[in-house]
Amino acid sequence: MKTHVIHLDEHDDVVSARDKMTWGRAARLLLVYPKRGRILRRAFDLRLLQRQAVSQGASLALVTRSAEVRRAAAGLGIPVFRSEAEAQRYHWPKPPRGPRFKRVGPRPDFRLWRASLEQPEAPWRDHALVRLGVFAAAVLAVLFLLVLLVPSADIRLQVETRTQTLTLPLRASPEVAALNLAGVVPSHRAVAVVGGMQTAAITSLSDVPDQFASGEVVFRNLTDEQIGIPAGTIVRTLNEPVWRFVTTADAVVEGEVDATVTVPVRALVAGAAGNLPGGSLVAIESDLGASLAVTNPAPMSGGTDRLAVVPSAEDRAALREALLADLRQRALEQFEAELAPGDLLFMDTFTVSRVLSETYLPPAGQPGNRLTLTLQVEFQVHYAAGADLARLATVSMDASLPAGYEAVPDSLRLIPIGEPVTGQDGVTLWRMRAEREIRQRIDPAAAAYLVRGRTRRSAARHLAEAFPLLAPPEFRLKPSFWPFLPTLPFRISVEY
Repeated sequence: MKTHVIHLDEHDDVVSARDKMTWGRAARLLLVYPKRGRILRRAFDLRLLQRQAVSQGASLALVTRSAEVRRAAAGLGIPVFRSEAEAQRYHWPKPPRGPRFKRVGPRPDFRLWRASLEQPEAPWRDHALVRLGVFAAAVLAVLFLLVLLVPSADIRLQVETRTQTLTLPLRASPEVAALNLAGVVPSHRAVAVVGGMQTAAITSLSDVPDQFASGEVVFRNLTDEQIGIPAGTIVRTLNEPVWRFVTTADAVVEGEVDATVTVPVRALVAGAAGNLPGGSLVAIESDLGASLAVTNPAPMSGGTDRLAVVPSAEDRAALREALLADLRQRALEQFEAELAPGDLLFMDTFTVSRVLSETYLPPAGQPGNRLTLTLQVEFQVHYAAGADLARLATVSMDASLPAGYEAVPDSLRLIPIGEPVTGQDGVTLWRMRAEREIRQRIDPAAAAYLVRGRTRRSAARHLAEAFPLLAPPEFRLKPSFWPFLPTLPFRISVEY
């Protein structure tokens, strides 16, 4: 016979177990208890499961090793097996029959019962005037709701304003980290790096080196060994300015004390200043100076200068000043673009913090009819944040605000009085005038309640009597043809 096996879980109770049994359509239902968990141990629980099986017309059996469950099942006549295989091999007893019910008396006539329960409808309900009245009342109720909820109004009021003015002495310090309501604000530092190039025409004339001076020097041996003098050996003067000459040929001094050799030399730097008198070149720039002595018996000659266009120191200074002025303007524009609106620059702190690069072409002392300067400079400036100034002014002006008044949004104006002055300690002092527009405070809810349900003319008159207005109120009704303002105040929006 077909058997439906149902495995119970550790958390199952009578309700969940009966629900699982309803899914079985076999003639035999086998409940397999879990190895762990103490569930459905009472005889009452098993009785409920047995009744569920009987209602389904099936036999019930259990698979469990719990002695407590086996005793309860034996008292109810429910067969218990040790395994599923054992339950399949043995015959189960037939399920007990459910209770039988026997009808007493004749079969009831339900149609007669329903007819006796129906109440006859009153004749006046079918009257045409009653039905028309009910319909009219429903239509009027809908129209009333539409009149209450659909109309809306926007009212714009122009309130009289007055100017509030306050003069504040201020101080900005780099050592202050936060705003102080006593008039002290932080001083911030801004840095901008700008660079540029500028060229100027040069007309100033000056002598520039042209030809190299040359001559001969005599080397004298201080030892008894033969010494070689390679070309390129440098000899120089001892007095300032130092002039250096280089040998242009190799030479050898015999290995005798006071032996001499004459060698041609040429100046390393061109110009007439290289025409030295005799006895000027007396030092050797090499290890040979310990073994040899040198001198020039005859003067050096042949060095010449020529007149050429050469940028002077004044030309370089003028070009630098002009380029710095241009870079200063660009740095100021960069500061104004990067800082927030309302930030106040302390112009006496606007300086060059350092020069990053400075290149002249041609270099100093070199000829050229045009001078080009490439410059990269870092500028710095200190400033007070506009947000700090606005907050300080707002708090100070709110303290003297007349009763019943409020500030007009976005009407605050800050005007410095004089130029800020920064001391050597980095503290900047200045005075500032704060101005803003103030107006009488209006409660939008009270204004809406005042004009609810009125015509535009009546509402304008009441608003003008209650509040100081510069012009008649502006009304915007929806729908536009509606003659009255909404009756419900929350459908009215008041702005001023």
